[in-house]
Amino acid sequence: MRQISWCFLGVMALLCLMLAACTPGSPAAGDRPLAEYVDGNGKTGVTGKVVLVETGESLAGAYVNIYPDATSNLLGPSQFISSPTDAQGSYTLELPPGTYYVVARKRQSGRAMGPLSPGDYYSEHQRILTTVVTDKMSVVNLPVAKVKAPMFFKKEMVETQNSTGIRGRLVGQDGKPVAGGFATAYLDQNMRRLPDFASTLSDEEGRFTLYLPEAGTYYLGARIHAWDMPRPGEPYGKLGGDSPQPVVVKKGEFVEGLLIEMVPFSGEYRPGKSRRPL
Repeated sequence: MRQISWCFLGVMALLCLMLAACTPGSPAAGDRPLAEYVDGNGKTGVTGKVVLVETGESLAGAYVNIYPDATSNLLGPSQFISSPTDAQGSYTLELPPGTYYVVARKRQSGRAMGPLSPGDYYSEHQRILTTVVTDKMSVVNLPVAKVKAPMFFKKEMVETQNSTGIRGRLVGQDGKPVAGGFATAYLDQNMRRLPDFASTLSDEEGRFTLYLPEAGTYYLGARIHAWDMPRPGEPYGKLGGDSPQPVVVKKGEFVEGLLIEMVPFSGEYRPGKSRRPL
């Protein structure tokens, strides 16, 4: 078992300020709680198999990632990570008692971490949640699907610091900051599609930084989850509301002080219409 430090986008600071919808023990819409256990023979943790969702075949060489909550949208380094699954797709990972999200990924590169690319495998579409009990092994089998197109973000979260971009804050209807969300940027007013860019996760003050590769006119939205289309009641925002407000960014400069209000999504949820493309 290897424990990974939370250096990704200041997530450690956010753990103390988790949104109520993402706290362990309170499954959010779309979560799939599992509660099957076997005797741990003195060990505590999770065990199971990683299999292909289409055929049920075992998948060797996959890594199982453990997240204590969904603040990071199940993106970036996890708190715990397993050794690669064996020839039977099996894994075992010792963990402290608690409630966790369990995710499996296999990259063609063989790396344990990094962005997913077409041809890689992932299980995030399941959003599996389990509670680990002392001296028990929680059985978590993970069906994975092949990535046939780029994931949620066309150009992924822009982590490279540069001199061009946008800084602002995410707030709720009450004006209070929204932590653990992110701003999305589009090159046109069609915001009912995969975003072109996404910001760092918002901190405890709701602050985000959106690095952009070039000058241009952008339209901004805001999300909490990086999976599926928004569900009714999920915090969601667009700069300018129903009339998207363009933001002109000059090369080598940052647009500062933008405020995106996030309100409960009231649109119709259509399963499968906006999922990460498969």
